[in-house]
Amino acid sequence: MREMAKFFNAELDESNDASTITMDNAIAKGFISSYRIFNGLSVWVYNIKFHSDFKVNLGLTEHRPYYFSYNVEGHFLHRFGDYEKFTEILQNQNMIVRGNPESSVQIVFPAGVDLKIAVIILDLSLLENIEVRNAKKIATKMHEVFDKIPSEKYYRYLGGIDVQTKKFASIVCENNDHDIVGALLTEGAVFNMLASQVHVFSENSPSEQSLLSTSELSKITSLANYANNNFETSLTLRTLSRHFGMSPKKLQAGVKYLYGDSVGRYILSLRMGHAIHLFNTTDFNVAEVCARVGLANGGYFSKVFKERYGKLPSHYTR
Repeated sequence: MREMAKFFNAELDESNDASTITMDNAIAKGFISSYRIFNGLSVWVYNIKFHSDFKVNLGLTEHRPYYFSYNVEGHFLHRFGDYEKFTEILQNQNMIVRGNPESSVQIVFPAGVDLKIAVIILDLSLLENIEVRNAKKIATKMHEVFDKIPSEKYYRYLGGIDVQTKKFASIVCENNDHDIVGALLTEGAVFNMLASQVHVFSENSPSEQSLLSTSELSKITSLANYANNNFETSLTLRTLSRHFGMSPKKLQAGVKYLYGDSVGRYILSLRMGHAIHLFNTTDFNVAEVCARVGLANGGYFSKVFKERYGKLPSHYTR
């Protein structure tokens, strides 16, 4: 991290088991942090936007650690040293990599893309030899799950679009509370993120999503952000299909696969979530909140709100 801070001409904040580089210069804006849970298990977080394509060449260690990467936001390019073609790692996509000391990895972080990436690094040779919490259990489980991977070769697994892991990876990327509660919350999210990725790898059943490609599913994961910024516009299935560049049938199938709901009900859920946020953070009255979440019928708004939260909207304006 010290070499990175020097290269980026960035501020470095170090403690015993953690360090953070913060920058706002011609190269990038944001931060990169790393911390150790215990020997053999560490975490890197990228919460940053580069102003031009940023290329990284990484050597791989002889211990052959496993890298569990998840893109909460944004995308990047990845390849092993002797591969000719880069692979795009998409938003909300799992990637698991195990290195080989005889190969290297190239990564390209594209210009102008907001990146939120969580990476868990597991060194099984260290985990097997320490008596800390569940270290040995983790090592044993990893051997069971990945026992069919040839040990002498590098390896990369690209999962489908996985919104379940996002819940935990988001906490890893965004929790800035440094007290004991914040530390426990982040550590719990790290273990949950790891468990979720291992589960997805073990299941590895893509048959349900055959109607849509991985890139299409990744695009659909941006639906919530788009809706939250456009509640006062028309958010019908037709207009959303046009915006995301896919047929209504595909969009409907993708939302059902990712979120277990129809497009209409998913958008309504987002509207109600935004409504409770506005009641808790502003002095808007019921009519103003109703308008800001894009609903013209106040009676319908109150009915749906009470069904979800157990109280009428007027309760929050007293």
